[in-house]
Amino acid sequence: MSSIFDKRTDDKKNDKVNRREERTRKEQQERKKTRRIAIIITIVFVLLVAGAVFLNSRFVRQSITAISVGGVDFSAAEFDFFYNNTATSYQEEMEALHGDYASLYMPVSGMSLASQIKDYETDETWADFFFSRTIEHISDQVKRYNAAINDGYVLPEDMHQAIDELITQYRMYAEMYGQPSLDAFIHEYVGRNMNERTLRKVLEFVYMVESYSDDVRSSFDFDAQVLADHYSENRDRFDIYTYRYFLVSTEPVFQEDFETDEELEEAREAALEEAIARAAQIVEDLINEEDYDLREEEFIAVAREFNEDELYGHEDPDPTLETLPGLWLSSEFESWLQDDERSKGDVASIDAGFGSYIIFFVERDPNEYRMPEMNQILIEREVFDEFMFIEGVEDPEYIEAVENAADEARRRAEEVKDLFISRGASKEALIELIEEGFSDDMTEEGFYDRITKDPSFIKFVPEIEEWLFAPERQVGDFELIETEAYGYHLVFFSGVGERYCDFLAAEELRDKEYEQWEERLEPVDYVKRWAFMFTLS
Repeated sequence: MSSIFDKRTDDKKNDKVNRREERTRKEQQERKKTRRIAIIITIVFVLLVAGAVFLNSRFVRQSITAISVGGVDFSAAEFDFFYNNTATSYQEEMEALHGDYASLYMPVSGMSLASQIKDYETDETWADFFFSRTIEHISDQVKRYNAAINDGYVLPEDMHQAIDELITQYRMYAEMYGQPSLDAFIHEYVGRNMNERTLRKVLEFVYMVESYSDDVRSSFDFDAQVLADHYSENRDRFDIYTYRYFLVSTEPVFQEDFETDEELEEAREAALEEAIARAAQIVEDLINEEDYDLREEEFIAVAREFNEDELYGHEDPDPTLETLPGLWLSSEFESWLQDDERSKGDVASIDAGFGSYIIFFVERDPNEYRMPEMNQILIEREVFDEFMFIEGVEDPEYIEAVENAADEARRRAEEVKDLFISRGASKEALIELIEEGFSDDMTEEGFYDRITKDPSFIKFVPEIEEWLFAPERQVGDFELIETEAYGYHLVFFSGVGERYCDFLAAEELRDKEYEQWEERLEPVDYVKRWAFMFTLS
């Protein structure tokens, strides 16, 4: 019996031990499992952190495609470049249109563009608006870029040089502004995720588009008869008009001086009739003077009498004189000035709601002259900031510095002129001196062409224009000319180009042909990629 009891006791002990061991084993397994889970969670967390750092790195913004437009890929940094340009252009557009009130037409700074509604009728946000404008701009560029690629167009070497020069300029600015590197400067002033590599890529794209577009536009050519016909059909817009005018305004009428609106309106009408009558009498008196020069002198004298403060209270020496292309003429004057019967010295009054204009016809220029070409050596005067002197422009030290700078510029100019003459006074001699570093002009060989009398076109300083357009001017003429704006110019009349009238007609016809070419380009679509989340849009 005892043996059976003992056996049962042993079995119970063994069961207890086994259960303890099993429990211990399970606990160990649970601890191992917990450790494994902890390790996995740690690894996942580390990967997530690393992924977040990677996704938010500039590498992703600079290298991973954010959006494809017409098959051309753009990273977030590249898209942001165009986005910023779009926003800046819009701001400049609003400032030009609305001046001090431009901010009323812009989103509130410091707030998310996506949270600001631009158009409450469509619920368009400012983010939507700038995105649409950016896509429109990029699409226009991509259409032309794809056309260039299909044409086998290669970016010219001078465009590569222009990009290199711009990057070199940025490198100089980086040093000037104390930036640690070129990339740091680009990040600060060009785009927060840009570096030299992405900037070069964007510039090569933009320069490719513009260079190809210029080549396409300039490829359109027209014969002399086509140009003549087009100019003749549009001469009212192309011709340059020179005339004088001033206003005989109504006497002021004040509302508080009258009891009723009817009396006020009658007074205003009477004042206007009086101004019109005075203007008519002035015109009659001017017409009675048959000599053109005397009539013009009398016109100026009468203008001064009527507008002493308004016209002659500033620095303009001849405030009644105006020279404009037909396209810029005011609606009040254009029909009278463009009349084929108009001749030099004609005078008339043109009624307006606030008085009557007196207008005097000087000339109508059909732009038949050939555009002069010139080379120059520029000797600049040193310029001093008046605010660096205690008494400003009245400071004796400032006056002395300016005089010394003028004397030094004059000395250098005379020295260069003497060298030029001693070497034969030819175009080659002038270019030789430029290559030896005697000129402060950065233009290649100091060469300028397409110089016109047109005030709406690129203008030269008046002293040089007057010399270039003198009737006696001939190729090979040269002169040392002092200008108030820059200093001394050794100018050489090197030739003449096409007639300005032909140039105007050709430019307008090329514009039309180019617009038609653009309309024929294949439209493009865009596709956003996952990396688009990192753009400014």
